[in-house]
Amino acid sequence: MHGGHKPGETAARMRWEMARKTKNVAEKVNKQIKKSEVESLVKRLVSTPSHCETPTREKEVAELLNEFLVDEGVRSRLRKVEKNRSNVVAVIKGTTGRGRSLMLNGHTDTVPPHAKDVRAFKPRISSGKLYGRGALDMKGGLGAMAIATVAMERARVPLQADLVFAAVVGEEGKSEGTEDIVLKGPKTDFAIVGEPTGLEIQPSHRGLEWLEVHVRGKAAHGGQADKGVNAISMAARFINKVEDELLPKLASRSSRHTLPPTLNLGVVTGGQQPSSVADECIVRIDRRWIPEESLEQVFQEIYDVFDSVRDDHPEFRAELRRDMANMKTMTHVPNVVRKSSRLVRTLDEAVKANTGRKAKITTFWGWTDAALLTHFAKTPAVVFGPGGAGAHARNEYVKTNDLITCAKVYASAAMATCRAE
Repeated sequence: MHGGHKPGETAARMRWEMARKTKNVAEKVNKQIKKSEVESLVKRLVSTPSHCETPTREKEVAELLNEFLVDEGVRSRLRKVEKNRSNVVAVIKGTTGRGRSLMLNGHTDTVPPHAKDVRAFKPRISSGKLYGRGALDMKGGLGAMAIATVAMERARVPLQADLVFAAVVGEEGKSEGTEDIVLKGPKTDFAIVGEPTGLEIQPSHRGLEWLEVHVRGKAAHGGQADKGVNAISMAARFINKVEDELLPKLASRSSRHTLPPTLNLGVVTGGQQPSSVADECIVRIDRRWIPEESLEQVFQEIYDVFDSVRDDHPEFRAELRRDMANMKTMTHVPNVVRKSSRLVRTLDEAVKANTGRKAKITTFWGWTDAALLTHFAKTPAVVFGPGGAGAHARNEYVKTNDLITCAKVYASAAMATCRAE
């Protein structure tokens, strides 16, 4: 009688051996991720201004990140997008190409600090919270991604497919940085965008369109106002129609993937001085649209409001324009990645391995560069990042425990996706 294992026992032993080796590799990488180092890097990023009012924009923070990566032996470079504005593109090359490549994507810019906020660029930690402009949105997630990349390099874990870290410019503006990645590469199979999600996996979000309604009137002296057409008054009638007719329609809609659609009347400007009848008034609108809507529908519904106002006031004249302040060439479409996708499942397993619990799978409330990667680059992109509060507000902070958790989750997801050997 010959010795040996039965086929079922052999398969079970092979699975156990594979799980043991995978665990050992993960532990090797996680040993390279230290909380103090993550906090230190995020502090350095926060203390380096990179908002739109900074003369050199993202230049200094991009140089800081690139130098940090190069000093750690990572193949990283600055790739110019515009004057003084460069993406950081770092790559850990795969050995065989048999895995799936993964991009860790985050933006280096922030919104400006609030007026007279003298502590915006003096990061501080208190009660497990790291405060400062951009700490949450999104230098916390950006720093965690950089540390995850460095940990993979330090641990010398061979990957079968490429791991890319892309720190991009301009997400708070026109998304110039990720547009550059979409057009010029590097191309990957999947992407994770590190915006703040409170450790929830968010594979979807609404689209974003900024619109301008230019209402035309007829100028006249304030003492002869009846001889003019007041553009401000006409804009008010438009606003009333939006609130009475369009907003209820939007509130009644729902999406299988995202939060409901919204419309916000954000800015109204008009007139020149009190003694003149205003001949122009501009209403600026933020419209969040769902995958079940089309961009043409978004525009048409505004035109329908124009018609409704004109029915009551034939003298009403208005023009609808896209506000190009928040997009370069690529429409800010909704992002939709299936919850059953390989990337979502991989992230879920990575969260469970590093926290001991399954992640919540929800939807992101804002707009992110993930949509450009998913829609235009055909790279399914999911949003996952740390928790905190105060994005774009005066008191912004990121949870420090979430920073190290995110770094470990990003590394785990990279090992699983790119097939660590």
